[in-house]
Amino acid sequence: MTVSPGTRVAAHATSLGRVLLAWEPAERVEQVINEYGLPRLTPYTITDPEEFREILAVVREQGWSMVVNEREEGLISLSAPVRDHHGQVVAAVASSTSTGRTTPEKMREEVLPELLEAAKRISTELGNHST
Repeated sequence: MTVSPGTRVAAHATSLGRVLLAWEPAERVEQVINEYGLPRLTPYTITDPEEFREILAVVREQGWSMVVNEREEGLISLSAPVRDHHGQVVAAVASSTSTGRTTPEKMREEVLPELLEAAKRISTELGNHST
C-alpha cells in the first residue's frame, strides 16, 4: 500500500478513522455516515450503519482500533488515540502491516502495547496527564 501526504481514505474502513470518529459526538458520526456513506472497499468492509456504530462503541471502550482487510485486502492496521491537554482526542497513531507478515493476534500482543505507549507519550507532550 502506498500512501502519500494528503492522501484521503474512507474513515470507516481504517483504524485511524475509527479512532478519530469514536470520540466524536453522535451527531458528527451521523453526519459522516449520511454525507459519505459506508462504501464497500473489499468484501470485508463494514457497510451497515448500525454495525459501524457498535464498532465505534467498542473502540471507545477498549481505547484502540484494529482493522483487518477492510480498506485493502491483506492489510492489518492498529490505531490509538492522542489526547490534548483537555483530554480531547485530537489525533491518532497507527501501525500497519500485511496479513502475510503477521496475524491480528500477534499485532495485538506485540504491537499494541508499544502503540498505546507512543500515543500516551505524545499525549503527555501535548499536556495531557490523564492517559
